[in-house]
Amino acid sequence: MKWFWRIILLYLIWLIPIQTLSQDTTKTEVERQLEEAFEELDTEESGLTGEQLTEFLENLAANPININSAGVSELLQVPGFNLLIARAVIDYRKTKPFESVTEIQEVRGVGAATFQRMRPYITVGGLNDRIRNFYTSPGYWLSGNKLEIISRYQQNIEEQEGFIRADSLGGYLGNPVKYYQRLRMQSEHLSINLTQEKDAGEELDGLTGFDYNSWHIALTNNGKLKSLVIGDYSLSFGQGLVIWTGGAFGKGREVTGTISKNERGLRPYGSAQETDFFKGIAASYGEQVEVTFFYSDRARSASIIEGDTTRFPSSSGFHRTQSELDRRNNITQRTLGGRIKTDTPLGLFGLTGYTSEFDSYIAKGTSLSDLYAFEGRSNSVFGLDYRGLIGSSLVFGELARSENGGMGGVAGIEAPLGFNTDLALLYRNYQKDFQSFLGTGFGETSGDPNNESGLYIGVSHLLPNGFSVSGYIDQYRFEAPRSGTTQSTDGYDVLGLIEGSISKNLDAYILIRNEIKDDEYVIQTESGREQRILGKEKRASLRVQTEYQLNRRVRLRSRGELVRYQSPGENWETGFLMYQDLRLRLSEKLQLDTRVSLFDTDSFDTRVYQFESDLLYVLSNVALSGRGERLYGVLKYDASEWLEFWVKYSVTTIEDVQTLSSGLGEIRGNKRSFLGIQGRIRF
Repeated sequence: MKWFWRIILLYLIWLIPIQTLSQDTTKTEVERQLEEAFEELDTEESGLTGEQLTEFLENLAANPININSAGVSELLQVPGFNLLIARAVIDYRKTKPFESVTEIQEVRGVGAATFQRMRPYITVGGLNDRIRNFYTSPGYWLSGNKLEIISRYQQNIEEQEGFIRADSLGGYLGNPVKYYQRLRMQSEHLSINLTQEKDAGEELDGLTGFDYNSWHIALTNNGKLKSLVIGDYSLSFGQGLVIWTGGAFGKGREVTGTISKNERGLRPYGSAQETDFFKGIAASYGEQVEVTFFYSDRARSASIIEGDTTRFPSSSGFHRTQSELDRRNNITQRTLGGRIKTDTPLGLFGLTGYTSEFDSYIAKGTSLSDLYAFEGRSNSVFGLDYRGLIGSSLVFGELARSENGGMGGVAGIEAPLGFNTDLALLYRNYQKDFQSFLGTGFGETSGDPNNESGLYIGVSHLLPNGFSVSGYIDQYRFEAPRSGTTQSTDGYDVLGLIEGSISKNLDAYILIRNEIKDDEYVIQTESGREQRILGKEKRASLRVQTEYQLNRRVRLRSRGELVRYQSPGENWETGFLMYQDLRLRLSEKLQLDTRVSLFDTDSFDTRVYQFESDLLYVLSNVALSGRGERLYGVLKYDASEWLEFWVKYSVTTIEDVQTLSSGLGEIRGNKRSFLGIQGRIRF
């Protein structure tokens, strides 16, 4: 009965915005894009690349692209830009420079929605010719210089099993604090960075004892020398079939305009994500023809099978127990490669290739889903990609081949259908033996592009009343067994969305998603033997959300979501989420984001997700299951022009349980609370 009245109370609170109005004028476009990119993803998938995409967008917003001087490659890094818009911007400024960023809406292909998406990342800047400066002048290298120092502390309040258990019995070696610090100096032409982190449970012995250390010295935007990086860097080329690190937009609420990747090329790396980067030296040089060279030599962690034979390196980055510490950086991966990209009247063409070698023999797993996985000491991948224009339509694609002969390909088109309608089509075919472990392709599964074919169709339409209707259908097939199956499987994913402004201050959207895919389950035959049968796994969800900007200082957001799930041969299960969110601008320097959520799910299969406000550069996409409630608050204080603080506290309570989580992460009791504190100094 107590649970019933909580639901009723929250529902009444949820109705308040609808009776009054919503548009969050204080919510930045960066936050919105990150939320739309990651809230539809599983937390494990988003966690691997979310931090890097978060940092990329935040850094781009802090250092916007000058639309009066940027080339095609620079413009294509801005969300909302494609080749058509980039070329149109360059043609427009040949007649006269942009006097304000709003003027870009006069460019062909830039409507209100597209402008809103790119607005945080562009500036008109000055028209100075930076190449006229002398490289020997300190003023040249320090132009636009910014110094940033970040320190972050995070900790679970309740004690976990790993900190109770003795080291000799497999317990954690270090304390429960997760600590992060970063020192970065960045100007228009120079970047110097040091990032250090220890995870909860890892040991820390002084400033040099961090488990993870990342550094770089980079020259950027120096005429034809686009980038020169010594230390850690990321690479993102083509459509991601050969090399792509750093996260990307994919399937989600933005059904058009995000299926094609706009490469970021070579970029210095400073994230705390511990596996998705390169370490060594790399450079990009040229204009119409741009050449990139890279060499990486970095230690990786892998489970030892026997002698010098190991599994493929782990992506976890955890070294908390003695067994995890024993295999820390126990193998070496060396990668050598390059890229040539040319800008022609027909479009952008690129050729990318690399060879990667391990100093141990990598053995694939023993399950059927590992049948075509990489095995050996070395692998090479080469690919050809393109982006071009046919009238007002963007066409793109990439074809790649791995050393064993496996092929991967993707091709697509983004085109307007009339004045208010856009279409996106994408076909991909990644053969089951295509081995590209440094790539990230568009698809149903995240990570390496392999063992998947599919057709994606997305359509968005702007209605006369300012609302928009959009949706996609993605039909896919796995030719070889995937995890949990012994045969080829099919599936499809459908999303529908209607969103818009009900009034000046009230925004709302309704999102429907349905996914059906093959899965196997076990039955008993008449003879008593077990037999694996192919059936349908189904998951459907309905979400309603409103945002109300009460005034300049107060924003309310309300959500209700229903999830249904059915595994093959089983009954339907249900999950439910309702939350009320408040953003309160207490003063010009102090902002509070807080939320109370109630959830009730039959199992983990009907889990519900909520994207949360968090500390700077921290991605928080929380999965909730069971029956309980979650409360969190984030306080941001701008102490001065050069000093900022963030504090986040969250507490989740699950009813009718005695413990939370399992293994070394187990908590005795039904409550999990978390505290995070962060400070940033900027000069």
